[in-house]
Amino acid sequence: MDTFLEARQRTKCADRHITFIMLIMMALIATPQKLVAEITPEWHATTTDLNLRYGPSTSYSKCVTVARGTELLVIDKSYGNWYKVVFMGDTLYASSKYLSYRRTGERTGMSSAEGGRKAGNGSSPSLLGILWTIVWNVALLWFFRWLLVVALDLFARFTYKAYWIVNLPFYFLNWLQRWLSKPWRVLYKYNGRYRDGENRSKRQMLELSQIPLYILLTPVRCANAFYYNIVVHVGLEMFNYVVEVILPSKESEGADNTLLWIVLIPWRILRYVVFHGTLTVVESFVWTAIDTFLPALTLFHGTSISASVCITQSPGRTEFNNWLTGVWNVGRGNYAGNGIYFAPERSTALHYSSGALIICRVTLGRVLDLGLAPYHVYAACGIPNALVATKWGLDNGYTTGEWWRGDRGWWEYCMYDWQNKYNESWRIRPLFVLNIDDGRIQRIPGGMHHWLFRLSVFEDFGLTLSKWSKYFE
Repeated sequence: MDTFLEARQRTKCADRHITFIMLIMMALIATPQKLVAEITPEWHATTTDLNLRYGPSTSYSKCVTVARGTELLVIDKSYGNWYKVVFMGDTLYASSKYLSYRRTGERTGMSSAEGGRKAGNGSSPSLLGILWTIVWNVALLWFFRWLLVVALDLFARFTYKAYWIVNLPFYFLNWLQRWLSKPWRVLYKYNGRYRDGENRSKRQMLELSQIPLYILLTPVRCANAFYYNIVVHVGLEMFNYVVEVILPSKESEGADNTLLWIVLIPWRILRYVVFHGTLTVVESFVWTAIDTFLPALTLFHGTSISASVCITQSPGRTEFNNWLTGVWNVGRGNYAGNGIYFAPERSTALHYSSGALIICRVTLGRVLDLGLAPYHVYAACGIPNALVATKWGLDNGYTTGEWWRGDRGWWEYCMYDWQNKYNESWRIRPLFVLNIDDGRIQRIPGGMHHWLFRLSVFEDFGLTLSKWSKYFE
């Protein structure tokens, strides 16, 4: 997927064309006697009765004779001993030997070829002046875009480093929420043979023990939800929208056409910054409320750069879509069951990454501690595609499995996914993507998908609530 500089490279051809056109226009505009320039008119008084002529010499016929002391507006002094003046709305010429300076007039823009036509109020803008203004505005916009691309590239490089400094207290809060929700997990890393009955009793007892811990951790969940959903996600998603205004992904919105890029700037601002930005803010506040009551953790998912952009990108906002855009899909391995894998530690996800990390808010739901699962379920883990763990977990009301990978020394979460059940689920909401290769925030063309405003989310919500209601009947 394009980085900022790669995206900039794609527009170089179009920029060469527009630059060539601009140079031709500037050459044509410069063809008259002098380039359009800003002139400061001056008021001069005649020192004698003076003839005003139609041209800058006595060979031109006389237009009018003005009395001594008459004030004339001089608009051009480039004709030797003759000045171009404005008198009674007409542009004429007077000998400079018979003019005396009085004061500076109003500053105005005019060309020496066109001259002014209005005495006192300056001259009306010429066609050449208008063309010159257009050319310079286009040139300034072109340069401003280039400057913004460089600035955004630097911003993306340094934002993630600054993020980790600011994030340290919330990283600790996220860790605290996870460990205090089940402080006994370290005691059940491994599953002993012939203890199925004992493990069943422990699972039931420990689930009840989570109720008071859930109540006590409510302020922590609220703080984490607000920080990650509002501060992090909204802030970094707005970055994607601003980039889309400056470097559009769609050809129809000016990706490779500088003229179209300029014309559609207001449209891109309204579509991405205003419309999608507003939806992102609304969505993030909704998730903040949901995360406060339905525990969610900030977790890491390692993958490739192309896959990370495909997973998080919204269908329809760019011209680089395929049937996998905007969905999660089960990958290879699946040593703790078929599903989408997440790690509570960044270092763990880096092991599985091939260029990118997706930082997500994940609503794990009812979690099965594989160290307390039936032994045949635990024994099926550790080999590829542990379907037994997935099937038993889903059949018994578990959404996710938590597994201690002893050979590596880390914890993993497997959100059970049977035939891509969760590929459009509300349970997994990306906050941003980190490009590992250059250590910066990865641009998501068009912005991330809205993980709230889609039909499958409401269907999944309804299914989840119906399942939970059975526990209270």
